[in-house]
Amino acid sequence: MKRIEHPVALQLYSLRDAAKENFVGVLELTAQLGYEGVEFAGYGGLSSDEMKDHLHRVGLQAVSSHVPFERLENHLDEEIAYNRQLGNDTLVCPAPPQGFVRNAENWRHFARELTAIGKRAADQGFRLGYHNHSWEFEVFGDSYALDLLFEAADLRYLFAQLDLGWILHGGEDPVRYLGKMAGHCPLVHVKDFDQSNKQTDVGCGVLDLENVLVTAIDAKVEWLIIETEEYKVSPSDSVRAGLANLKKAQNK
Repeated sequence: MKRIEHPVALQLYSLRDAAKENFVGVLELTAQLGYEGVEFAGYGGLSSDEMKDHLHRVGLQAVSSHVPFERLENHLDEEIAYNRQLGNDTLVCPAPPQGFVRNAENWRHFARELTAIGKRAADQGFRLGYHNHSWEFEVFGDSYALDLLFEAADLRYLFAQLDLGWILHGGEDPVRYLGKMAGHCPLVHVKDFDQSNKQTDVGCGVLDLENVLVTAIDAKVEWLIIETEEYKVSPSDSVRAGLANLKKAQNK
């Protein structure tokens, strides 16, 4: 039986070099490849009106936007105003701030800072997430840094954008961890690594896509977001292949 298909978006950082040259062309390519939405990592110098018009023209949904912590802290209202115009109500902090020293207390303090920003966002109808890399699977005492962060955060105001590839790279089972965070991870990054722990196209590594898809249903995931940062082929061929592999797994 065909399982439920989550919609699939592209984190535009995957095509960052092309986006620097022609952001609108990257939006057009993303739609042509068959993606249903996009997650931003910058806006290519386009105004919110221009971005809205281009998204509507090519048929893409604005799913979320990665916004650096410093900008979330100091320019949250601007980010909210821009994204509200696009019909997007989700912002994601992609990493700790510059100069962050990784220790248990700093992760807890960071969680409290994110919670405060999340409350400010919620007051305006927005939600805030945090996107992990592999370093959040460093262990302090008997806990992962990511566990410390979400235990110290108020989950009403901060959700987990789990990056399954970085979880894999960090030495943890992505499917297990996704199940553990069920109900708190509406957006999931799908990234893949090979047996040598090198990044590869989605569906060409060791990430268990079929079990990811099953678990994503129970975890109440809303969108799957492909992100590839290192390539064995061209970036456009990589995100094309990744989407094809993910859709193939969805239809098994």
